[in-house]
Amino acid sequence: MTINREPTLSSYCTLDHDGCITCSDAGIPVRVLATAGDDALCEDAAGNRAEIAVELVSPVRTGEVLLTHGGVAIGRITEREADGRNA
Repeated sequence: MTINREPTLSSYCTLDHDGCITCSDAGIPVRVLATAGDDALCEDAAGNRAEIAVELVSPVRTGEVLLTHGGVAIGRITEREADGRNA
């Protein structure tokens, strides 16, 4: 599987944070790499990967950028938003 790294998910915290003040109430953007039922393998800006529950935002497609919190997808964002630019 080829992963398109452009555009990057910049200027956000990552999945490997441990109590980051910024992430305590904010979503972490991740790119969907693969889907399987109500879960998706996702990757953050730093290349960290995790299984994310996506039933709240399904259907989900490979390549989409989702906002996550606590291992659950809580919304979708655009590429511009993922890059920290205005929508």
